Amino acid sequence: MRFKFKSGRSTRPLKGLRKYIFIYLTTKNLCTKNQCDELSKDIVLLTRRINAKLQTMQKYIRLPLIIALSLVSSAVFGQKCGHDQLEAEVKRLFPAFESAENEFIQDIDFDEIQKTEATVYKIPVVVHIIWDDNSDNISDKQVRDAIAVLNEDFRRLNADTTNTRSIFAGVATDCEIEFELAQLNPQGNCTSGITRTQSALSTNANNIVKNLISWPNNKYMNIWVVNSIDLGSSGSGTVLGYAYKPIPGQGTTFDGLVVRHDRMGRIGTGNSAGRTLTHEVGHYLGLDHPFKGGCFSGDNCADTPPVTEASFGCNLTANTCSNDNPDKLDQIENYMDYSDDNCMNMFTQDQRAIMRSNLNISNRRGYLVTPNNASITGIAANATLPCAPQANYSVNQSVICVGTTVQFEDRSVFGNPSSWQWNFPGGSPNSSTDENPTVTYHYKGNFNVSLKVTNGNGSNTLLQNGFISVRKNAPGLWVNGFQSGFEFSSIPSGTWHVENTDGDNIKWQRNSFNFYEGAYCVKLDNYNNQVDNSDALITDKIYVGGAKTMNFSFKYAVASKPGYAGDRIVVSVSQDCGASWQSVRTLLGPLLYATTNKANPWNPTSLNNWRSININLSDYVGPDPIMLKIDFISGGGNNAFLDDFQLVTVLNNEEISIQDVQLVPNPSNGIFEVRGLPSGSEYVIYAIDGRKVQQGQLNFERSIQIESNPGYYIFQSGDFRKPIIIQ
Repeated sequence: MRFKFKSGRSTRPLKGLRKYIFIYLTTKNLCTKNQCDELSKDIVLLTRRINAKLQTMQKYIRLPLIIALSLVSSAVFGQKCGHDQLEAEVKRLFPAFESAENEFIQDIDFDEIQKTEATVYKIPVVVHIIWDDNSDNISDKQVRDAIAVLNEDFRRLNADTTNTRSIFAGVATDCEIEFELAQLNPQGNCTSGITRTQSALSTNANNIVKNLISWPNNKYMNIWVVNSIDLGSSGSGTVLGYAYKPIPGQGTTFDGLVVRHDRMGRIGTGNSAGRTLTHEVGHYLGLDHPFKGGCFSGDNCADTPPVTEASFGCNLTANTCSNDNPDKLDQIENYMDYSDDNCMNMFTQDQRAIMRSNLNISNRRGYLVTPNNASITGIAANATLPCAPQANYSVNQSVICVGTTVQFEDRSVFGNPSSWQWNFPGGSPNSSTDENPTVTYHYKGNFNVSLKVTNGNGSNTLLQNGFISVRKNAPGLWVNGFQSGFEFSSIPSGTWHVENTDGDNIKWQRNSFNFYEGAYCVKLDNYNNQVDNSDALITDKIYVGGAKTMNFSFKYAVASKPGYAGDRIVVSVSQDCGASWQSVRTLLGPLLYATTNKANPWNPTSLNNWRSININLSDYVGPDPIMLKIDFISGGGNNAFLDDFQLVTVLNNEEISIQDVQLVPNPSNGIFEVRGLPSGSEYVIYAIDGRKVQQGQLNFERSIQIESNPGYYIFQSGDFRKPIIIQ
């Protein structure tokens, strides 16, 4: 909410309101906290009652009243952000801060319609991970995910934009601000934009951690990631992060952002949608909380309705202030409030104006977004960096059906490539020099992909065997009661695809030791894995039509390492050939580990080290074939083993009529297909004299080869009987 002060617009508050304010201001240092809170609530209630007589104050409030009411305290809630507390310290240390801030706000023309511009500001970022023990030493991947959340939120590319209520959709906006990890450090050397420092200062952290390491704050947006935050006794609740607004000439101590590790991104140790960082960057670029000062002060934005106090949870009916005209609900969708992460989804046009105005002024934040600084930090488009690139890539879908087109994306790091050489055996095209090519696969199989990236400092190649698995467009290849103990073939195979999205050499491999049953299992060298790496096994398409119930089970053996116990297994189902997945079970913590704190590479030594999981998948029975995915997300623990996969179905033959069952061709040369019955159906072949010639279960293709002389035979499955002639 923003208030404008204009001459000729004055309204005298009623005596009762003046009386309450006078009592509050003269006794607030004498009353107990509860007494002061009750008095402040009386003032707010009285204000609401006389609102009808204060219409001219709704967006144009006299300054004395604002100053008075800004002193009214509101109920204390759990603290999410330390910005307001630290800003009070800034005002004490920098006496000119408040007047400079007011002058800056007054110079912004908020009445000008905020339109999308051609200029997208890009801010170079360095993330300093200050870790105390292994649990808060988050991965590079988690950091990159946190930066991805920033870019989604500031460009309004977040998936939950549709949750913005219609009353606010008109002011929700793309801020046209992006963030990129620096590629050159202050010495001009190539960098990932991530530093790591081990220190006990990570616990109950404050500005002291900035003394451990910092990069020039006039070139980089510094983010310090810590275990926990403690800003002293004046705060209350849990502080998740804090940041400083722009102050001309500010040093590193009073600049940058400090954020808890579990509020960075959506993966790894992250336990939210990652919006704490979005919130704190909003402060870093000059935004206030919309509840600052309650109903009669605000955040200098006319398109954020006034709010009495911080919003917690996701109350879509909240309307804590009624002095705005028209009277609108609280804008709990706003990133700068305290609502739950899954409730936040927008910045407003006025907030955009404040942030971009700060980036337009050289001594506020403008120094970060100059072309010269983009070159210095290595984020300039087509920058030439003093190091060879390291090849890496990703794809939007690695398991597909015949005829699917996939999008490859170059994810190479360090030196920026100047040329790309892709090879796609089995794909169309089978090679490309584009940076991010698209490829269509027309044939079934597992296909390699390679990428060679080059610049003036050298080249690097990444080859991933079996990176793309193409399934045929048949109904399915599974049988009822099929058991997979990896006894008869290596992986990847026609049954299993090995997904290794990180492009390293650590992936699920067939293992002839430490098995649960038979002579083979699969093993993941998680002992040497990187935290947050994902390695999955994905089945071929499974035909489940005609089933009544279905259960999926397997055995697993996993151990943790000292300080690392964050591994998890996620089981998912796809009904659209891998285009999307629905999670059906997650195993972690005590449910996952057979043993803990194993410092050396671990292998199961007895059947007691194995655990079993059984998942009811009856909800997925239907005409659409399914695929199963067993995804292991590393938390830095010890080795992992899987074995004895079983998918057991009970067939619902009551739904099948004799007319549905066909033997094709008939007559045949002894090889024919059974149509109308699901794979796994048991059958018997009888000779005309009643002798049992052959029996079994319908195979993947539901085809049968009769090993007998030409003649007349009877095919029987359950109550179904059909004649078959062998010529």
